[in-house]
Amino acid sequence: MKVFQALADALARHGVDTVFGLMGNANLLYLPAFADTGGRFVAVTHEAGAVAMADGYARMSGKVGMASVTHGPAFTNTLTSLVEAVRNRSHVLLITGDPPPVPSHFHHFDIETATAAAGAGYEKVYEPASLVRDLNRALRRIVAERRPVVLNIPIAFMQAEAGEQAPVALPLAPPAAAGPLPEALDRALGLVTSAQRPLILAGHGAATSGARDSLMGLADRLGAALATTVLAKELFAGHPRDIGIFGSLAHSVAGAAIAESDCVIAFGAGLNMWTALNGDLFRGKKVVHVDIDPARFGSYTPVDECVAGDARLTAEAMNSLLDEVLPAAGKRHWAERIEKAMAAYSPQEDFADLSGPDTVDIRSAMIRLDRVLPERRTVVSDIGRFDVGVWPYLRVADPLHFTVMGAFGSIGLGLAGAIGAAMAGEDRPVVATVGDGGFMMHLAELTTAVRQKLPIVVLVLNDGAYGAEHYKLKNHGYDPAHSAFAWPDLADLATVMGARALTVRKAEEIDAVGELVPTLDGPLLVDVRLDPDVNLVRY
Repeated sequence: MKVFQALADALARHGVDTVFGLMGNANLLYLPAFADTGGRFVAVTHEAGAVAMADGYARMSGKVGMASVTHGPAFTNTLTSLVEAVRNRSHVLLITGDPPPVPSHFHHFDIETATAAAGAGYEKVYEPASLVRDLNRALRRIVAERRPVVLNIPIAFMQAEAGEQAPVALPLAPPAAAGPLPEALDRALGLVTSAQRPLILAGHGAATSGARDSLMGLADRLGAALATTVLAKELFAGHPRDIGIFGSLAHSVAGAAIAESDCVIAFGAGLNMWTALNGDLFRGKKVVHVDIDPARFGSYTPVDECVAGDARLTAEAMNSLLDEVLPAAGKRHWAERIEKAMAAYSPQEDFADLSGPDTVDIRSAMIRLDRVLPERRTVVSDIGRFDVGVWPYLRVADPLHFTVMGAFGSIGLGLAGAIGAAMAGEDRPVVATVGDGGFMMHLAELTTAVRQKLPIVVLVLNDGAYGAEHYKLKNHGYDPAHSAFAWPDLADLATVMGARALTVRKAEEIDAVGELVPTLDGPLLVDVRLDPDVNLVRY
């Protein structure tokens, strides 16, 4: 058996069912061999898309997402997507390889150094006979270290005899999450129970640990308000004191509650600059920070008490210690005020609609879309100015069905991430929210969704400009036309590429999306026209 055949067989025995990639000399043989084992090879149009798709696949499936590219520029094309996956701690394996061992070959590049700069792990197949052993090690590191690994398989090995290989060794699950130390828990509870207007803030770590019920129980014992970061949005949906997103995207009731609170107990949240509004939202408050990663404590926001521990286990421990303690009267009064304010809150009445004759207010469009889409859906978002009008209004049934391809701050990865999420095979429609600039950067990947017949709804929030730069230029006194683009008609482009498409210039036109979703046999592009001079960013 040749090395390329042994690799295809080992991937199948590892349970890899999907590989995203672009063929070249280094992977030309093992990808069709992998398909022959029953695996699925998803051919992409650009290497950056391969890694972003593997990343989206990993986020939504819980499996290792795999990408494959050839050597040289194919690998360097993946670097932005690779850094995004690193920053998100995604389980991604990227296989590439050294070019032929010819000194003058123009694809020579230091893969190991570039991988280290990206923050990913690096492994190499050192000889044909070590292929499976080296693959095992790469996959185990991905799970143990919670980051992508680049595996270098030199092209010179591919048609060599594989010989006798080590058996496949599946990755081991990391150790069970730990509960808090009693001393840290006592100090934190002393601060928490002295607060009169407590607020519990949950981040993505709380969602992944399954802490929803224990945190709501803690909030009921304390009479606390409940809020989340963007990446944990809707974790507390249905609770009468759920005020939604904490930070720069908070609505009017949430903003008032955050301002009035005197203690924030954060679980599994990074407390970054957007959540904290550069620290402004925590000034004058006591802050308790619970996280499994002690390195996060104080990284962005000063805290008064740190508790190293899993969010769910820590909340359960707090509940056990508070079982005999009743909330003070002042806390119950605070709780009742929050409940009353949230009962009267209406998203559509919280802002003045800024729709124009041929443009729609993004908030009104998303509120309407939220109503017509199936309740259970996956939302994969790119980043850009449009986010402030999407994230608070387009909901999900579970925060783990929502992700943002923006950990590195690069626009343009959302469409590929959504394709990977759709390929994960979960029984939910996938909605990609992207800006027009980011969409045009990776427009060609729409053809990947067409070829795979993926029923993705691609919402292009189209203001005909790079929106953040548009309003920043105006603020500096320059002509914002420098940031404007006269794109081709996006619906026409999508149609030519084989997708279905519609253009939305009025909020009521968004209802057609709900009618089309049940019958989709491929992607639907929705070109939502926005006014570039309407700026919703408040920071």
